[in-house]
Amino acid sequence: MPSPLPPSIDLDALKFDPTSGTVIREPQGSGYGYWAGGHKVFYDTETRRFVLFYRQRAPLEAGRGAACAIAVSGDGVHFEDVWSATKEQFAATSIEVGHCVRDERSGEWRLYVSYEAAGFWRIDLIRANEIETLDVQSRRTVLQPLDYGLRFIKDPTVYQREGAYWVYAPGMGRTRPTFDGDTVSAAGFEATFLAKSDDGVYFPDIRYVFEAPNTDTWDGRRARINSLVELDGGFLTLYDGGRTSYDTYEEWCGIAWSPDGYSFERVPLEEPWVRSPYGCVRYVYGLRVEDEIFFYYEYTREDLSHDLRVSRVRV
Repeated sequence: MPSPLPPSIDLDALKFDPTSGTVIREPQGSGYGYWAGGHKVFYDTETRRFVLFYRQRAPLEAGRGAACAIAVSGDGVHFEDVWSATKEQFAATSIEVGHCVRDERSGEWRLYVSYEAAGFWRIDLIRANEIETLDVQSRRTVLQPLDYGLRFIKDPTVYQREGAYWVYAPGMGRTRPTFDGDTVSAAGFEATFLAKSDDGVYFPDIRYVFEAPNTDTWDGRRARINSLVELDGGFLTLYDGGRTSYDTYEEWCGIAWSPDGYSFERVPLEEPWVRSPYGCVRYVYGLRVEDEIFFYYEYTREDLSHDLRVSRVRV
């Protein structure tokens, strides 16, 4: 199968070595289920600061996504926490991915954050003039899965483009198990939606933009977009794939290409683009700043916990 990438893009030249990345946040414990990550990063051109959202997670029986934080950096590598919150403040059972951005028109800070409450994953918005004054109590739900007939919508990736907010968020896939006589084949687990809004507050509709091919391959039943990196007139897209529900928490990094942010085509790879020798590399967020791409990612360590790392690659 031919690659959809433009000939000018050398995927091998962009590939980073996750084992040599700089650890920027450690997990809070040792062993499977202790993960630092669930992150997104924003580069503020006005202050030349990198703004990182991340969450700290414990095993299911020890609290799940118990806390989150926002940290800032001048170099994209060394971060200092300036804000934090717990799942109790959200009245949540678990906190997942969030993305903190500065609104281009008003200058206010906006945190789009996903968490589970009452059995549903949803995305809320918190707004403030300064990151340090973000108040969890002021949160408002902007993407409620039940509004769209879904069981969940979560893990927002937020861009401001063409005067609008473009929010990519995974939710329930529309494929169903297939039947061949007495054999039932597993369905795709999730897909990615695009929610667009002029003000970043009201999202009356969403659209499927990236779906699992529903094949029995390493990435065939998951389609979670993590980031879009603008290159050569289009977007190099990093996504998480998986084979079945077994891969939940240890998803695999894949590459897709989009010419416009609406349509996406997977780059055929026989195995994950990058991985840890002990498990996965997931939630890869690529951030282009001038002539460098900063890749932020969750990395499986030898004890099966996950730390949060960054690797830098020249464009």
